Amino acid sequence: MALNVFKQRIRRLLLNYHRLLNRPTLSDERDFIERTTSFFRSRSVSHGGHSLTTQSAYIDRSPIVDFYHNTPWPNPDRREVGDILYVSKFKRNKRVIKKRAVIIQSKFTKTNQRTWKKIDTAQFYLALKWPHFTRVRPKPKTAHTLSPNCLTWGSYAFVGPNAVNYPLYFTSTRMFRRHPYVLSQKTFTFNMKRPLGWDTSPSFLMKQMFCLIGEDLLSNNPIRSFVDELCRMVNLEPDPPGEFEWQPNQREEPKGFGVIEFTLSCEEG
Repeated sequence: MALNVFKQRIRRLLLNYHRLLNRPTLSDERDFIERTTSFFRSRSVSHGGHSLTTQSAYIDRSPIVDFYHNTPWPNPDRREVGDILYVSKFKRNKRVIKKRAVIIQSKFTKTNQRTWKKIDTAQFYLALKWPHFTRVRPKPKTAHTLSPNCLTWGSYAFVGPNAVNYPLYFTSTRMFRRHPYVLSQKTFTFNMKRPLGWDTSPSFLMKQMFCLIGEDLLSNNPIRSFVDELCRMVNLEPDPPGEFEWQPNQREEPKGFGVIEFTLSCEEG
């Protein structure tokens, strides 16, 4: 009974979050990132021995990586790694027993139809395959080889007036199953013809908060190291070793990046 009341309070928290996204309506992807990180900067919900606390941070630039999408190309593709990193921890009697994370690429549309155009295929390839890549911004450079075990690790958030009331989350793997030939293209259009099979934001975020989805950071050291690196970029870890040197490219459109951490705690006798 106490757990059900606790979940209801979290749902009310999410309802307030979605009201923030809709009033006024989102203007672009960066607006979605800023509002999301702003809302979850410091929140708390508790009842009957259960508690949820949140913290977040936002930076006005995006981590950039180099990787090879089509091997015949002489130069690597250079793309942003994502827009939002969700990290969740589940603590029982102050001990962390679960820790999971997903990285989100947001896509915005304001058309009359539920159509998200010009999804960059190289960026989609990164979210789908996670090939060996080198983070080139901020410095110092670091190389990573990730092997996700969870399908939700690389996901998309479709946002905007035509996402109706909530952002719509979809994994890159499920998108690829519907578009199995896109990797040879430069861009593609993603249409949402049926709502069935989509994860609306309340469902997705509830699962994330309770550590039911996302890559298991306690068993996947390469992704855990990469997640820790992204957290240090936004100063979510105390006294991070090393310093990051941002070198913005004036030709690039300014974009942001956010990290949001949920901590779910349960105190048992």
